[in-house]
Amino acid sequence: MPYRKRVPEFQAVIMAGYGNGLYPLTEESNMPKALLPIANQPMISYPLSWLEASGVSDVIVVSLSSGSKKLGHYLDRVYEGSGSLHITLEVVDDNTGTADALALIKDKIKTDFIVISCDLLTELIPHQFLDMHRSEDPTVTALFFEPNKGEGGPSGSSKIKDVTQYVGIDASNSQLVYLNNSDVMDSDEFSLRMSLLSQHPVLNITRLLQDGHLYVFKRWVIDLISVVSQKRNMASIKEHVLPLLVKSQQQKVLADREGVTKVVEAAMAANPSTQKLALSLSTTQTPEVDSTGSEKGEWKSPIKCKAFVASKDVYCGRANTIPNYFEINRYYTKITDKVRNPGATHQVQTQVGADSLIGEDTKIGDRSSVKKSTIGAHCTIGKNVKIVNSIIMDHAVLEDNVKVEGCILCSGSKVCEKSTLKDCEVGGGFRVEKDTNSRNEQLVDFQEQ
Repeated sequence: MPYRKRVPEFQAVIMAGYGNGLYPLTEESNMPKALLPIANQPMISYPLSWLEASGVSDVIVVSLSSGSKKLGHYLDRVYEGSGSLHITLEVVDDNTGTADALALIKDKIKTDFIVISCDLLTELIPHQFLDMHRSEDPTVTALFFEPNKGEGGPSGSSKIKDVTQYVGIDASNSQLVYLNNSDVMDSDEFSLRMSLLSQHPVLNITRLLQDGHLYVFKRWVIDLISVVSQKRNMASIKEHVLPLLVKSQQQKVLADREGVTKVVEAAMAANPSTQKLALSLSTTQTPEVDSTGSEKGEWKSPIKCKAFVASKDVYCGRANTIPNYFEINRYYTKITDKVRNPGATHQVQTQVGADSLIGEDTKIGDRSSVKKSTIGAHCTIGKNVKIVNSIIMDHAVLEDNVKVEGCILCSGSKVCEKSTLKDCEVGGGFRVEKDTNSRNEQLVDFQEQ
């Protein structure tokens, strides 16, 4: 019997963007967003582990050119995992959007595919999410979750409020039928089509849910992006692709004008197993009565969007802003099974809280204390240093009598003696001079801005 290569069910694409909401952590002097530490582990390692657990083997990591060398080194030389993933790094220009990136790697996607952001960290069991897509066979399945309330972190200029959106989900079948991605949400009023309400009488609309940036798409969606992008801007999955698909479920004129119907018909006609469905969508065929009792001749949309809403007891978070990054670090530091203070036997009169984590080869001086904090590897902490509710990245130096609270210190930064910092972010390699007293500031080299 001739050998037949097994076709994977899904491929996966990890979007490793810049992270505008994480300045100055993502500056070149520090590291790209995908490598920022979460409980002393690179951020991207978490979605990689999630994909391993899902059974996916073919993973494409899309990186902006500015951070590609550091990320490529990590994926090639450092990341271990279980060895089940075949990871390919694709580099795109720095101004490339998520949808644009999919169009650029179009030829490398052969199957239905998962898209996940490198800043999504979740304890959601993969098969629970993927099984909805398998059983319903929609155009797209998208993850939504209700963000956890934070305990407080940096409160300076870097604190960016998450943009909220109206999300409408049919309570009877989890169909995603309404999205409003407007950046200006000052009003509690919004408009709905009467036809939408008549088709979905049990409709839950909320502003409490956040888009998790985890999707499963049909392969032909990439073809659609290519077609639509020739007419107008189609740069973002969240802002352009998903809203178009949601609206195309209800609006025939829109679906025809944007080329959605033609792309779907071409994809289905090319697959023998779906030719019957393709004929049912054709404008030259008489539609049959559907399961909802629709009359003959009524248009049936080829698009179906599903929303998977994570249970409140399942942790989900996106480290896409400084406060979110802070909270996610705190959570994963609490639950990690790593050795919390590997150098404890060499410390004298030093207090390290059970809710803190210390990296390898980090030295902490006498009478220093660490509470609710994460300290990276190869750091030097002087005598009588107080660290509270902070993140200290690798190779940082804090001299004697320094106090930091609610701060993030990037790799290689140095805080000289007797300085006090509260709610500050210190850029990579930046030197905070002796006796500095700063609050709610971003301390970075001028040329970085």
